[in-house]
Amino acid sequence: MKINMLVLSWAIAIIIVVASSDVHAQTSNGGISIAMPNAQAAAYYNVTKPGEFTMQVNIWGFVQHPGRYEVPNTIDLVQLLSFAGGPTQDADMEDVRISRIVRRDGVITAKEIRINLKRLDRLEEAKLLLQPGDTIFIDHTSWLTVRDIVGVVTTAAIVTAAVAQVLNYTSK
Repeated sequence: MKINMLVLSWAIAIIIVVASSDVHAQTSNGGISIAMPNAQAAAYYNVTKPGEFTMQVNIWGFVQHPGRYEVPNTIDLVQLLSFAGGPTQDADMEDVRISRIVRRDGVITAKEIRINLKRLDRLEEAKLLLQPGDTIFIDHTSWLTVRDIVGVVTTAAIVTAAVAQVLNYTSK
């Protein structure tokens, strides 16, 4: 009887841990990461007026409305971020990356520009200007990772305490 209770308690513990863990590699419907439950699937947005010269840029990561944007060719990074609804609560605004394809003399190279948007007063305006095809990526803060780890450790501690209680109860 004790062995059956032990097996049952371990099975329940494993189910609880698996069900409550936040696995970032999984996705839900629409390809949205479970780490961002309030995020929407990427979409195409056109924020131009008729007759304007336009360009297409992408904004990915921890913004309210990630996706491909058709914008005026004079737009800057701050304006695009505003069109995208702004950063999410967990966005790392100190390390915003712009991935840019550069074509020079028939050679195509990729260039990555890193910008600290928390210090706009120290940026040159030219660094904020976007070019056609730019992809902006805003990652999450390290606090999100710490919060996830604490959640998993807390869940494991609760399950361990529950199993210990069951074992203590069944041994009496």
